[in-house]
Amino acid sequence: MDIQDIDLKDLIEKETGERFNREGFTKCPFHKEKTPSLSVKFFPDKNKQKFKCWGCEEQGDAIDFITKLKNLGYKEAREYLGMENIKTEKELQEDNIKKYIDGQLKGFKKGFKLLGIFPFVDKDNKVLYYKAKFLKPDGTKETPYYHIDSSGNVVNKRGESGEVPYNLHNTLTGIKQQKIIIFVEGEKDANTINSILRKDGYETTSVKGLKDFELLKDGMNYVIYVIGDTGAAGEKYKWFVHKNLFEVASEFRFINLPGIKSLGDNKDVTDWLESGHTKQDLLEAFERSLDLKSKDEFQQNQGGIYKYIYNEKKDIYIRTYITDFRLLEAKRISYVDDEIEYIKLTMKTSRGEIVERVGSVDVFNDIRVFKKSLNAMDLTFKSTDIKDLTELKSWINKYWATEAEEVYQGTQFIKKDDKLVLITKDGAIEQNGINETLKAESTNVDIACKELITKAELTQLKRYIFKFATPDKTIPIIGTILHNLAVIQCKEVKERLHHLLLVGESGSGKSAIMTNVIAAILNYPTQDIKSIGLITPFALTKELSTGNYPSLFEEFKPSMMGDRYKAQKISENLRNLYDRTTISRGDKSFKTKDFQLTRPIILAGEESYPNAEKALIERSAIVYLSRRERTEEHTKAMQWIIDNEEILNKFGRSIIDVVLDLSTEDYKEIRSEVKKKFKLQNRVLTTAINIATGIELFNILLEKHQASKLIGYEKHISKNINEEILDEGNDTKSVVEQMLVLYNNMINDNRAFDVDDVIKDRGDGLFIRTSEMINQIHEFCTKVGSADIIPLKARDFKKQADKSGYLVKQSSKVIKIGLKPIRFDEYSKEGFRKLGLFSIVQPDILEEPLGAEETKVIQGYFEGVKTP
Repeated sequence: MDIQDIDLKDLIEKETGERFNREGFTKCPFHKEKTPSLSVKFFPDKNKQKFKCWGCEEQGDAIDFITKLKNLGYKEAREYLGMENIKTEKELQEDNIKKYIDGQLKGFKKGFKLLGIFPFVDKDNKVLYYKAKFLKPDGTKETPYYHIDSSGNVVNKRGESGEVPYNLHNTLTGIKQQKIIIFVEGEKDANTINSILRKDGYETTSVKGLKDFELLKDGMNYVIYVIGDTGAAGEKYKWFVHKNLFEVASEFRFINLPGIKSLGDNKDVTDWLESGHTKQDLLEAFERSLDLKSKDEFQQNQGGIYKYIYNEKKDIYIRTYITDFRLLEAKRISYVDDEIEYIKLTMKTSRGEIVERVGSVDVFNDIRVFKKSLNAMDLTFKSTDIKDLTELKSWINKYWATEAEEVYQGTQFIKKDDKLVLITKDGAIEQNGINETLKAESTNVDIACKELITKAELTQLKRYIFKFATPDKTIPIIGTILHNLAVIQCKEVKERLHHLLLVGESGSGKSAIMTNVIAAILNYPTQDIKSIGLITPFALTKELSTGNYPSLFEEFKPSMMGDRYKAQKISENLRNLYDRTTISRGDKSFKTKDFQLTRPIILAGEESYPNAEKALIERSAIVYLSRRERTEEHTKAMQWIIDNEEILNKFGRSIIDVVLDLSTEDYKEIRSEVKKKFKLQNRVLTTAINIATGIELFNILLEKHQASKLIGYEKHISKNINEEILDEGNDTKSVVEQMLVLYNNMINDNRAFDVDDVIKDRGDGLFIRTSEMINQIHEFCTKVGSADIIPLKARDFKKQADKSGYLVKQSSKVIKIGLKPIRFDEYSKEGFRKLGLFSIVQPDILEEPLGAEETKVIQGYFEGVKTP
C-alpha cells in the first residue's frame, strides 16, 4: 500500500471516534478544544492528503498523524498503516531526485520554488523519469525532466524513454477493468480526480505532449471523458485527445464544468473544485455532458446540427441536418425580479462567423417564432417537425445550458444560500471571491473589480477622511454611508435607514463632498448622480426600488421645482422610503406593478425640506455647510481626498467585505452597545445609532489591520442632531408648533392684526380666537411667502393641538370684543412657555422662589408702582 491509497479523513475518524462536520473540521486529538479546528486537504502537487490543526498548528500526512497519535516511530507507523516498514525503491528514488533539486535551488535555480515532483511509470509500474514543476521568480512555471541512470546518478533529462501517459500503469489496469478513463491536461489534475474518484470506477491520466498513443489502443473499446482547461489551449487539448482516441472509445464526452469559464483563462478542474464545487457537482457534470458517439442524440459538425435516422433497408444510420449552424455555447438567464427566463445562444455559421441571440425560452414552442428569432441569412432551422424543435430545446438544456445566470435589477445586497452577497454588474461579491453567474442590470456601480485597502493606505485615509469639514459634519456623513451598506442586517432586525441631506449655499462644498467623498467610497459613477429637480415622481419611485445600494441626488431645491405637486410627491416618496413602503402603480393595460422602496438616499442641495416638514427632518441626518466655516485644514484634507480617489475606492470595497462577514447577531450587538452612548429618543435615536454603527464598521476594518480604533465620535453625532434636527430642543417641531411659533414671530414683527382681540392672557387662563389666528397665518403665508410651512386648516389645527396638549378646551370662554361676545379656545400656558412664545403668553418669572427685594421690583414693573 502507498500513502496515496490511504483516506486520511477515514483514518482520523476511525482512530479518534470524532467525525468531520459539514464545514470539514473535526476536534484535534493533540490538544483540548471545544470547537473543531482540524481539517484535511489534498495537495495534488504532492499527491497526498495532509491534516492541519488551526488551533495548535500540528500538521502532516498519515504517517505523521499515526506517529504523533500512537507515539510510534517512523517504521512502526508505516507498519500500523499497512505499508512496508521501510521506504520503497520508488520512494528512495524520489528522495534522491529531491536532494538533487535542493542543490539546484541553492545554485543556478536560486529563487525558484519547487511545487511538485511527478513520477512517470511504464506499463509495469516502473519509474521511467520524473517531471518537476517550478515556480520561477517572474511568476511563470518551468517543468524540467529528471531520471536516474544505471549508475544510480540523477540526470537532469528525461533519458532514453519517450513521453508516456501520466499514471500509465493504473490507466491500463483501469481500461482492462472497464473503468471510465478521464483525460486531463496536467499531472496535478490527474492526482486531484484520482484522489476523489478512484474508488468509483474512474482512472485519470494526462497525455499532454504525447506522440505515441499505441499503448492506449490495445484493441479494447472503453469510455473516455476529457476535461480541458479554460481558454484556447484547453480547447486544443480536448480535440487533440479526440483526434487520437475517438476511434477506440465506446463512449466519448467533453466534460462541461458549470462555472469554470468564470474563473478565467487557463483554469483547470482542480481550480474548479477548490472554488467550492464538490464531488457530486463533478459527477453531475459527467451526466450533463454529451456522448459524441451516441446516435440517439443530436450531434453537430461544421455542416450544422444533425440527427441520425436509421435506414432499415441499408442497415445504416443516415445524418439529417436540422440546422445550418452549430452551437458553441448556451446559457440560461433568469431575470429574478421579473420572474422571466431567457436563453442566450452562441452559434457559429457555415462561414465561420460567431453570432449571439438572446430571447425568451418561449421561442422553442413555435417553429415560425424560433426561425424569426434567428433573424440572419446564415442561421436556418431546416426542420418542419415541431418534435425536432422540442428535442433541440431539451438537447440544449441538458448538454449546453449547464451555466445559469441570474440577473437582478440594480446593485443590491441579497441573501443567497444563507450567505450575504452583493450583486453588481460584474458579478456577485461573495466572501470567497466573485460569482459571475449573478449579475445586476440598470446599474453602473463599479466595485467588484476594486482591490482591497492596505494597512498603509488605511492609515493615510484615517488621517484625512474626517477633516474635510468639522467632525459634527464629517462623522454623520461617513457613518451614514458606511451604515447604508448594512441594509440587509438593518432590515432583518426591523430597523430603519435614515436619509442624509447636505445643505449649503453655492460653493459651500456640498457637491465636492458628494462627488469626491461619498461617490468615491461607494464606487458610484459621478455621471449617475442625478438631479432630483429634473426627475419625475414616478421615475424617483422606480429609482428608489431598483436594488438596495445607496442612491445619490443633487440639486435639491424644492422652491425651484415649479410644480408644488412634484415637491409634495418627492416628500411623500422620502417618507415612504424610510418605512420601505410598497407602492402599486397601474399601466394602460390596467395591470399593476409593485415597487418596494429599498434604496437608502443621499441628497445635496441649497435648501432643506419644504415646509420644515417634521416627518422628514426626524427621518434624516442633516449637514449644513457654508463657505465661511471652511478652514485651511479642511481644504488640505479635501485635496488629499481628491488626489487619492483610488484609496477611497479600495476603502469602500473593503467595507463591503466587512458587511458581508457581519452576522445579523453581531450587527444587533453593535447597535445595542452604541445605543448606550446617546441620550436621545424615537427616530433621532435611530439616526444616531445608525451613524455610530457605520463608524463601528470602520473600526472593524481598522481592527482587522491592527490599527487603532476611532473613539469619542458620539459627542459629534449628538452635537449634529441637537443643532440640526432638534434645533437645540428636545424634539423636532410639529406643524402645530411651527404655526404657533410663526404667529408669535408675526406679533414681534408687527405683522399680526388686532392682537389684543385675538389673544387674551389672563389670570384665569390663556384664551385665543383660533380661527382668526389661523386666518392671519394663512394670509401671511400667501402674501409674504417667507414662511417655510404649509399651515393647517382650522379644524385639523384644533384636532392636532388638542392631541398634543396645547389646546385645553374648545370654545371654553365667551369674551366681549367691543360689544360683541366672542367664543375663545383655552390653551396651555405651560405648553406655550416651553415653546418660548412670550409674545403670546407672559413668561412665568415666578417659577423659582424670589427674595423680598426681587418681589418688590417685579410687582412694581407689572403694576406701575415705583419701587425704591
